[in-house]
Amino acid sequence: MPDDTPFFIVGAGRSGTTLLRLILSAHSRLHILPETWFILDLVKEMPLNAALSRAQVKRATDIMTADYRWPDMEIDPDVLRDRAGQLAMPRLADILNLVYLEHLSRAGKSRFGDKTPTYIRIVPQLATIYPGARFIHLIRDGRDVAISRIRLGWERYYERTKFEWTLAMEKRREYAVSAYAGRIMEVRYEQLVDHLEATVQEICSFLGERYEPTMLSWQHLTTLIPDRERHIHGKIAEPVSGATLAGWRHKLNAIECFAMEACLYRDLVQLGYPLRFSHPLWRPLLDLTGAAMHGAAPWLAPGVAALKRRNLLPKSAHL
Repeated sequence: MPDDTPFFIVGAGRSGTTLLRLILSAHSRLHILPETWFILDLVKEMPLNAALSRAQVKRATDIMTADYRWPDMEIDPDVLRDRAGQLAMPRLADILNLVYLEHLSRAGKSRFGDKTPTYIRIVPQLATIYPGARFIHLIRDGRDVAISRIRLGWERYYERTKFEWTLAMEKRREYAVSAYAGRIMEVRYEQLVDHLEATVQEICSFLGERYEPTMLSWQHLTTLIPDRERHIHGKIAEPVSGATLAGWRHKLNAIECFAMEACLYRDLVQLGYPLRFSHPLWRPLLDLTGAAMHGAAPWLAPGVAALKRRNLLPKSAHL
């Protein structure tokens, strides 16, 4: 019997999650929505697996429709509220399914997924809301993720409490020794690019789905990307290429690379990514530099931005 339990693509944004979303959405049974994000706020206030009161139902729909990404769902807020109000003793999953199942119906598919990378933070909660749910943790070299996020003006790699890749790595270690370990599949972006078909076959096996060769022809599905995000996915329709791998080798100068590795090297080493400054003699200086950058992050990030605005630092600097 086909498995219709939900699945979630998680990790850190700019790790190839949109590419994986389109590949899996090219499957005849699978459909993955735009990023939702509102579940982060819902799980802070709502019971995860118990009937909601009328007040909680109203609060849940208010949280969902107030998120700035709600227009991506293309569902009228009043329609959601009306449908939610008609549910008898709904659980949180029932409210969420009003969105997920509407998109499934539009796509003519049978099983839904959610690609919201930051949901790596709430795997236990999602597993409670959706018993049996599976999770694909897509991992990319943290230096390449940092470069991409800096270019978009997002948080910097030295902002330890904000940098999404570092937070994802912390959750990775936590879940590896948890009851959820068997429900999480780790996929390397580099593996996906270098061995596309084989990796997609492995993902299908993990999800309990039959592999379909048409999944490798996803380019026509770029229309699934919300208009407001198209500018950050300019190359998504191009064939996957090894040229996107280890871009840090030619994009970072020695100082930028040292600073980045000083903040990220422990996770990079644990993941098996090679370091430019790999000799053990570098470790004390890496530790000292990393600690200094993490401590100075509240001033360093706005300071770098100010220097770039005044053309005192190249706008292309990866700091």
